[in-house]
Amino acid sequence: MDINEILFSINQVSDLSEKYFLDLGNLFASLLDRDSENSIQHLQSVLKTMQAGNEKTTNQEDALFNDYDEKYKPLFSELNNKIETLSKLDKFIASIKEDSEQMELIALNAMVISIKSGEKGLAFSRITENLQRLSKDMFLFSDKLLEEEKQLINHINGLKEIFTNILGEQKNLSQEGNSGSSAINELISSVMVPLNSIETSIENVYPPIQKAMENLQYQDIIRQALNHVKSCLSQTNDISNLTVGSDEELDALGFNISLFELSIKVLEDISKKLSDCFVDFDKNWSVVTANLSTVETQKNSFENRFISNEVDSPENIDLRLQLIIGQYKKVIDRFSQYHLVQKDLYHTTQSITEKARTMYTVFGNLRPVMSRLHHVRILQQIEVSKNEAIKSVKDSVMDMDNLIKSANDALDVMEELLSKFIRETATLLSSFNRLLDSDNSKMFALRKNKSSFFDELTKTQANLESIMSHFQVFPFGFEKKCENVAKDLSQIQELNLSLKNLKNELKSSMEKLKIKQKKALEERHISDWVIKDSKFRDIIDRFTITAHKEAAGKIGGFEIESGADSGNITFF
Repeated sequence: MDINEILFSINQVSDLSEKYFLDLGNLFASLLDRDSENSIQHLQSVLKTMQAGNEKTTNQEDALFNDYDEKYKPLFSELNNKIETLSKLDKFIASIKEDSEQMELIALNAMVISIKSGEKGLAFSRITENLQRLSKDMFLFSDKLLEEEKQLINHINGLKEIFTNILGEQKNLSQEGNSGSSAINELISSVMVPLNSIETSIENVYPPIQKAMENLQYQDIIRQALNHVKSCLSQTNDISNLTVGSDEELDALGFNISLFELSIKVLEDISKKLSDCFVDFDKNWSVVTANLSTVETQKNSFENRFISNEVDSPENIDLRLQLIIGQYKKVIDRFSQYHLVQKDLYHTTQSITEKARTMYTVFGNLRPVMSRLHHVRILQQIEVSKNEAIKSVKDSVMDMDNLIKSANDALDVMEELLSKFIRETATLLSSFNRLLDSDNSKMFALRKNKSSFFDELTKTQANLESIMSHFQVFPFGFEKKCENVAKDLSQIQELNLSLKNLKNELKSSMEKLKIKQKKALEERHISDWVIKDSKFRDIIDRFTITAHKEAAGKIGGFEIESGADSGNITFF
């Protein structure tokens, strides 16, 4: 093979190596491109969004329900105290009723005496008749007051009962919500564990790809080294027209042999670099292949467990989500029932306020009666003091005066108790309603978020169905690209064989030159020759591989620094 054929072959190897390395560079860049989302990431994103929505509504529900009864306990404790206040009223009402009965009895006796007095007792009789009627009014209004009080207590107790029902509805609502929330957490937990495991295995695929990609740096070394070989070989001299044994022939022979030696050394370095490159490629790509196999096994296991539509697949994601959506529908229905029960609270608190006012209105009827009793009492005293015919009822009038005074004192205390009860109950119920308004707003927000989450669940189901139907753990075409990488690696290994053949061709050509050189030296009776031509110095100045500086320097007749590592390129 002549120099031109060798140069042609070197160009072929250089072009093919550049093509394969460029192809590998594009493949590696594409394989390491993590921008596109695979099914694993998409599924994880959907599940995390579902988990966040579930946690939001669950935390919102816990914040509303956990301390609900504790928050209202002080209010109901105060209401119990108010019922005790009403029980104190009972004693005074009973006292007024008793006084009214006594007044009526005394009035009846006084009337009998006044009737016996004839015409002289007629005025007293009329006064006493009014007193008897007023006593009956006092009794009737007192009874009415007791009836209103009883109804008021019933309303307060009704409020407690309704609140107990609300707590019961809350418990049902919380149980339904917790059941749905737990089912979601269980679904997410069971799916995320194998997903994370697959993701870890996927992550293990990329570092050896990155490591293998580092070998692409050899492309510049190989290309520049081959250029150096081509530069060296292109400088060889044609010795066919030179005088045998002349200085020119010996210079040319020594120069060509040195260029061949340097080229062979460079080709050996290139071959070693390609061998090292392939070994490192192969080592890392074996790891990639093993990791890809692990991912594929995990993917198949995941699909059989969570995506399979077989009857014996209880962990099927779609079926489990259908059940969860059904549970959440019950939760939404529970909210409607809860709101109905909660509305009764408002009506009952309004009834308590209205009954308390009614009770005060009834109480207000006693005051005019008491005022008229005082007036009648004064008329009685006047009549007794001036009418000798009815002096005998003086003691009765005195008793009547004491009874009226006792009833009046009872009314004063009752008015104070009742006013305080109405005032404090109004404040208490106002606080109660403010709490209710606040909780209702929170409940409305919770229901809104629950409904929104319910809607999102139905969308999630459709989204998951789409992901599951095209479940891919790597971006589209990833496996095919990996196959192409392996193919290019194999072709790079074949290039190394071509380089070894070229090296052998150069060695064969160099041996022929050495035989010719030896004959020329023998004819001139000398053992060696120092090259006088300066071309070689120019080649070293233009293209230098540091590992060959020392050898090149000896050929050119000058000193070059030594100690550089083989294969490193220096640009001057």
